[in-house]
Amino acid sequence: MTNRPVPWVRFLAGFVVLYGTLAGLAEIDATGRFGLAILAGVLLVALVVERVLFRCPPAVAFRALGFGRPTVRSLVAATAVCVPVLVLPWLLAGVAPVMRPGWPWLLLGIFAFHGLAEELVWRGYAYRRLREGRSFGRAVVLTMPLVAVAHVPVIIGSGLAVGGAALIVAAVTSVPFAHLWEMGRGTIWAPALLHTAIDAFKLVAIPAGATLTVSIALAAVSVVVPLLVLVVDRRVRPQPRPAAA
Repeated sequence: MTNRPVPWVRFLAGFVVLYGTLAGLAEIDATGRFGLAILAGVLLVALVVERVLFRCPPAVAFRALGFGRPTVRSLVAATAVCVPVLVLPWLLAGVAPVMRPGWPWLLLGIFAFHGLAEELVWRGYAYRRLREGRSFGRAVVLTMPLVAVAHVPVIIGSGLAVGGAALIVAAVTSVPFAHLWEMGRGTIWAPALLHTAIDAFKLVAIPAGATLTVSIALAAVSVVVPLLVLVVDRRVRPQPRPAAA
């Protein structure tokens, strides 16, 4: 079986369906309280997409989408970077975080939604498919237009400053997320941990007067600190394996 790039029409069709499902379900509640339900819906649609567009059996597709066994080093690298991502924004902003009521359940929802469901779409589907027959760098760069298009609604709804910051964070973190995906041998767990840490600010009740300061600190840390995973492990990445079909 050759490792040829997937046809663009099929790839884009699958991406539109998957991202549309993610965005549509996110409208139910963006806080993450219904994260498990969102994950279940996105995963179901992803399995259907893999079966219909790529003739990939569900059991094979489940593993290919990133739900296999991760490597220890990928989890260690992600955890090591998660610590400063969680702590530094509050130190820089000079704000003592106060956890929201029921935060453990909310944390589980954020992990399911922002961690697993979003990474399923971006790494488990988009990056994995774009990586076939391409280098790491080229595959990451090819995800950038998709990232930009996905953030147009955020820019329209929240303004250029907020939407632009979210776009920059998403674009830059595409590199460490993809790196963690490959460190984990094509698994979703390590990038999901880091993605959850970046969105963990939703667990905290931010004082009204500190919103701008905290937002700037969060954006700066989310852009810079995740890149440290590239220093943790700089070994040459293996060539991508052919996708099951």
